[in-house]
Amino acid sequence: MNDPLISVIVAIYNVEQYLPKCIESILNQTYKNLELILVIDGSPDNSLTICNAYATRDKRVIVVEKENGGQATARNKALDIAKGEYIGFIDGDDWIETNMYQDLYDTMVNGAADMVQCGWYKVEPSGVKECPYPECFKEIYTSDEGLDELISSQGGHLNTSVCCKLFKSEVAQHFRFSPVRAYEDDEYIFKTVSFAKKIICINTPLYDYLNRENSTMTSKFNMNKIALVTIQKNICELLKTRYPKRFREVQKTLCSKQFFILSCLLNNPQLKGAKEEAYKLKSSIISSYGEYMQNPNMGLNKVMLILMKYTPQIVWSKILKMKFA
Repeated sequence: MNDPLISVIVAIYNVEQYLPKCIESILNQTYKNLELILVIDGSPDNSLTICNAYATRDKRVIVVEKENGGQATARNKALDIAKGEYIGFIDGDDWIETNMYQDLYDTMVNGAADMVQCGWYKVEPSGVKECPYPECFKEIYTSDEGLDELISSQGGHLNTSVCCKLFKSEVAQHFRFSPVRAYEDDEYIFKTVSFAKKIICINTPLYDYLNRENSTMTSKFNMNKIALVTIQKNICELLKTRYPKRFREVQKTLCSKQFFILSCLLNNPQLKGAKEEAYKLKSSIISSYGEYMQNPNMGLNKVMLILMKYTPQIVWSKILKMKFA
């Protein structure tokens, strides 16, 4: 009996120097029944040429070219054509251990899970590798327990990256990524965890995450990071109906992130569009003033809300800029 097909999705933009290592680590998996969907997201480098060369040599490789729209839209394009019973995601500048998908698949089948997550290595450009969770563990979550873990964010093992996970197709295909330029993983993981019945985490480090200075998550503030607010709002809306007992905590997080992004915009007025986005974000916060003030979990955020609503901008903006300086 043949192993079921796993669709592996890689969104690609300006990673030509890392791409061969990424692709080869997938094609050399001990689990052989794969389709590798490489989506060129309008990349101006030689990524398309590299991908086409692999497609010529290995019939499991599918190359899709599209105009640049961000990683989220590239992944959605791949989900539209993916045929696998299981689905995984890899970033184009990362790579995986040869047994990753075999181990994840075995764990999923043996544990009757809908999602499985493995451990990972954080790899510095110098080549130094570090495993964040060296202790041995295997954790099993229900959907509600998984949401608790994601909301708590206190050193728990379940994370909001899609890349070190394997999903059943009916879970992965039930959703699409929000078309933003950053933090799209967060919302997607909240949605899939809310839909899955059983999630298993193992700490075996099978994914190699390259810690590049200019990657989306490690670079200094840029306008793409405004997406953090949009994503957190979407998560709030999801949990308001799906998991109301933790909604107030997530709403507090939304308010804190709104203040953080607003502070970043105020501290970076030279960025194109910063003033306009700061005005829109301030207006959005004020429009939620009544609901925020009714939230008993808001803490010191309430002080900032009152200052923003009732004092001149020169007062609250100075305090906000100092708070997150």
